[in-house]
Amino acid sequence: MTSRQSAGPVVAYEPSLGRAARVGSWEQLAKGTFRTAAEHLAMGDGGAAAELVEVAVLEADELRDVYERWPAATADWLRERGVAAELILAETTWLTTLIGESAMAGIHRAWPKFTAAVDTAATACRVGEADAAEAIENARAVWQVIHDRAVDRVSGMIDVAVRLAGEEHLGALWDYLMEDWYEAHARRYSLESQPWPTSANQLMIAIVDGFHAHLSGTGRQGDIEIVEEPQRIGFRFAPCGSGGRSLDVRITDGAPRAGAPFGFAVTTEPHDWAWNTVGICSYCVHCCQLNEVMAIDRLGYPTRVIDPPTWTADAPVTSCTWWVYHDPADIPDRVYRRVGRDPARRPTRGGVHDG
Repeated sequence: MTSRQSAGPVVAYEPSLGRAARVGSWEQLAKGTFRTAAEHLAMGDGGAAAELVEVAVLEADELRDVYERWPAATADWLRERGVAAELILAETTWLTTLIGESAMAGIHRAWPKFTAAVDTAATACRVGEADAAEAIENARAVWQVIHDRAVDRVSGMIDVAVRLAGEEHLGALWDYLMEDWYEAHARRYSLESQPWPTSANQLMIAIVDGFHAHLSGTGRQGDIEIVEEPQRIGFRFAPCGSGGRSLDVRITDGAPRAGAPFGFAVTTEPHDWAWNTVGICSYCVHCCQLNEVMAIDRLGYPTRVIDPPTWTADAPVTSCTWWVYHDPADIPDRVYRRVGRDPARRPTRGGVHDG
């Protein structure tokens, strides 16, 4: 295979993320990172393919962090609420029988296998080895197994918390788990910190970067559908690779985690922190809390508006769309009201708060 230089950079430093990230048009960034690496390799650009495979580790690194922290923090939260240690142990033992010891061992233990597969693939791309394409796919497949097991552990522990503490406390649990995210999110995207167009661009960059790592789509490549409308741009995952595991038969070998034998909790009553919608998976609640509820409470507007997936055993809705508005003044009243907030809090056009 001959090698050629890329027509332009595929990876560059992204200030809003504080690290290297993919660059390109939204159409280019809508494609999953491993798929894009394989396409560059097929065009003879092994160097770009190697950079893309390597950046997949950076895309996944935030998940490595939170997917290790959240299960232990969930157990801490239960203990702080006075739940007996023996009850927590019994439930986590049962969870282990459901998802397996490898999943319960945590993402950190498996992480070196992923980085080793990426190193192998990147080297194969750079030196033009005949099996470089297979090495890219192997790195993706290794990450998928690690990711999905980690999601099952997080979702399973959230389910444990719902059963031991009650559904009505699920919003408070996510507040506890995401306090550090809340602070950073509110500080950065405040209209006093930076103009909304800057925030909107950063929010969109973070969406594509993060959902590449979640391996969204039925092919588990991290592909995203871009939906452009006059007032907003949407990012559709069909399904998301994380919350979608609670809902979609196509990415769970026919066993969505909200169904048997797992039975991971979905909302059975309306709650502000779950779009006042029945059938929201307990994992997906954190998207509502971070992007809509917390954002409205602290900033006066949602940073991203989400059309969430919902669970019914017979006809689950498994696609999820995240919208970023060009101006937060255009966000409809119904978005505020469905999370129990007053639309009068929104800024005026151009990003200025009333009063």
